[in-house]
Amino acid sequence: MKTKFILSICFGGLWLIVSLFFAVDWAQDIIYILPDVYVWWVIIGIALLPGFLMSSMFFSNMLHWKLKKYPDTAEDTTIIMCAHDEEKNIAQSIQAILDQQYAGHIRLIVVDNASQDRTKQEILQKQASAHAGCSLEYAYCTQPGKAHALNYGLEMVRTRYFITVDADTCLEKQAVQKIMNRIAACQDACVAGNLFVQNCRASLAAKMQNYDYLLSIAAIKRFQGSYRSTLVAQGAFSAYQTESVRQVGGWQEVMGEDIVLTYQLLHQKLPSAYEPRAVGYTAVPETLGGLYNQRKRWAIGMIEGLSSVPPWRQGTAYSRYFTFVNLSVIYLDLAFLFGLIPGIILALFGYCYLAGFLTLFAVAVSVLFFLSMYLYQRRLGIPFRNSVLGFLCFLLFFQAIQSTAAVHGYVIRLLRRKGEWK
Repeated sequence: MKTKFILSICFGGLWLIVSLFFAVDWAQDIIYILPDVYVWWVIIGIALLPGFLMSSMFFSNMLHWKLKKYPDTAEDTTIIMCAHDEEKNIAQSIQAILDQQYAGHIRLIVVDNASQDRTKQEILQKQASAHAGCSLEYAYCTQPGKAHALNYGLEMVRTRYFITVDADTCLEKQAVQKIMNRIAACQDACVAGNLFVQNCRASLAAKMQNYDYLLSIAAIKRFQGSYRSTLVAQGAFSAYQTESVRQVGGWQEVMGEDIVLTYQLLHQKLPSAYEPRAVGYTAVPETLGGLYNQRKRWAIGMIEGLSSVPPWRQGTAYSRYFTFVNLSVIYLDLAFLFGLIPGIILALFGYCYLAGFLTLFAVAVSVLFFLSMYLYQRRLGIPFRNSVLGFLCFLLFFQAIQSTAAVHGYVIRLLRRKGEWK
């Protein structure tokens, strides 16, 4: 593991050296027009640092191309599903758990977090479908807030491991078996599942997110998980070691409760993994406004995680590296908005100072990187839908939406405003 990590960083360093060779000429051509500090701030933020990070991740993922198999476990497990006004989605999500092909017994605890709609009725109706392999229990948490609902469910857990599944996430039939195989065999503190988009045909916004989950998010988790330092065991679908979560105090009442919990586990030098074979289909926002608000919350959650455990206080060299990378994302978002976007606008008017041939080359490299990740996901043999328009829009416009929303989230966090339940 250590050798592969060093090789990946060296490959990224080599890419950085080659890129720097071209960047010097690039900078010299425009320093007489724009301030040199700004020029290098932009070049580092839109070319050098992203190139280093992406090439290191690409090389590492190639070194970890082989899919690992783990022995089937029949250990009983618990699933916590929290719901707040989820009458439209929860019946389908519960049914997907009842249909699981798992060798052990599943105890599903659905925590109703002060819902005002028909969530309770939908849950109670599904109890009739429970069977010997999967029981279903209804619980009611009066204190608003997802962290409170999760901790309420945690108090009811009696198994060595438990799983969290969002009320708008449907698991593939072997998902519980695959994620339990991983956590039981490797004794990880937490294991993140592989999320696909459930409603990927609903809108153009959903189609773009389909490729974000399929390519970007999955690639990052593969990279981090290869060194047992996945930074986010997402609440939508992850497995946890019960005692480890209790030792760090469960979930905190913050917007990014799953991020902060994972950071706390890594701070204790407890491994956080990723299992690509364990797939769940999650519902994503179907409007650009919904997408914007989601990514704004994610950015706030990232800052909350970094605030709870700064990179230099992380437990291992791997987790320190990845959290420093997360910290650099703030700079990358700012450079994208105030460097690349103005550069593209200038290029449209014939002034290729900050965007030109090298920018197009970076796009081509990104496509190659995404292709490798796409082929990896195809190897899983689990269906997902494709959209040429969705991929093109993801490639050309998605980062602008995400960076804008993220910077908005950073400002909100800086001002210490509070967010919503979900």
